Amino acid sequence: MQSYSDAFLTGDADVAYDLLTARCKDRTSAAQFSGIVSAASQLYGAALPITSYSAEVSEDLARVTYTYDVPAINQTSEPWAREDGEWKQDDC
Repeated sequence: MQSYSDAFLTGDADVAYDLLTARCKDRTSAAQFSGIVSAASQLYGAALPITSYSAEVSEDLARVTYTYDVPAINQTSEPWAREDGEWKQDDC
């Protein structure tokens, strides 16, 4: 989750896209996602510290809540799924 957040906010679309589930990649092309990440980078431009974190995990699925000093980008019950032993962001 931290790696995804850092990549997303700093504009590293390749790393962030690699941390999406296969389901999300099927719904959003790398080019479309790159535009979204680019916009986030223009707004924030740097990785931001996470100020709180909690997760509800059930086998290979999780709901993750995490906050920043910037409330507009706080995440509540963001879906994540474990694929091939790695957690991937599944909010698409």
